[in-house]
Amino acid sequence: MEYWVIVGEGGGFEEVKSVKSGSSGAQTGGINKTTVRADDVTFTMGGDGNAKVFLCGEEAAPPDVFMLWGHYNEVFEGISRRLTAMGARSINDIDAKRVVCSKLSTALVLEQAGIPQAKTMLVTHATPAAVVVKNVGLPAVLKPSDGAQGAGVVLLHTEEAIAQYLSDLPACDGRAVLAQEYVAAAKGKDIRVTMIDYQVANVIQRVADNPDEFRSNVHLGGHIRDYELDADTVRLCEKIARVVGLRLCGIDLLETGEGYVVGEVNCTPGMAPAFLKSEKFKQMMHSLITG
Repeated sequence: MEYWVIVGEGGGFEEVKSVKSGSSGAQTGGINKTTVRADDVTFTMGGDGNAKVFLCGEEAAPPDVFMLWGHYNEVFEGISRRLTAMGARSINDIDAKRVVCSKLSTALVLEQAGIPQAKTMLVTHATPAAVVVKNVGLPAVLKPSDGAQGAGVVLLHTEEAIAQYLSDLPACDGRAVLAQEYVAAAKGKDIRVTMIDYQVANVIQRVADNPDEFRSNVHLGGHIRDYELDADTVRLCEKIARVVGLRLCGIDLLETGEGYVVGEVNCTPGMAPAFLKSEKFKQMMHSLITG
């Protein structure tokens, strides 16, 4: 079985190559894994209808299975649709990936399914700050809908600061920005749940080392520790994964003091190094690839 991991923007090629490639168990059990950059994959369309795919400039047979690792973009969509039309199976559906890479679209999908999440509002440069304060409160979290790894996320404590932030947004550029209720009980920490094939595979708590930092992203200086979920929350995570339609994803939960709400869903989730090297991860990924 031929399995390609195609790494795009935000995927971290060297990390995927050196860590995930070596620990996924994909070189055993009849699976031949190839990790490439999205730039290395090209293809033809139209003409005589005899589509071809090229890997590093050489014509290649499409893989049996592939995974797109990185942020959604037009190139990823083209690669996915070309390969699936040629009979390859994608681990994560491209339409699901497109939705999850938009925090706005994800929030709407979760709302429709009745999934608890922090109160969120779409804002623009023309939104009155007073309306934001009235609907999501103070302080408020402002963030781009297409951001990742905490980039562009700010915590604003006053109506004046929100007004300034909004006034700096460009007009009608089509990029969504969200204002979100600040969950004070979860300051500087969240729960990352790794889901593989709609099952809870690993759970960690991410905690910011800086007491003034409200974001828990590990690359921003946070650390991780093991965490256990109750049965109801495990079922909630299973429901979320199926609602968004991702067989491999990360779900970030925030503890409110009265239960969990969803912070975000990630189709390119960072995972704990110990889990990546575990036999459990190898077995679950092998099942995911071959299933």
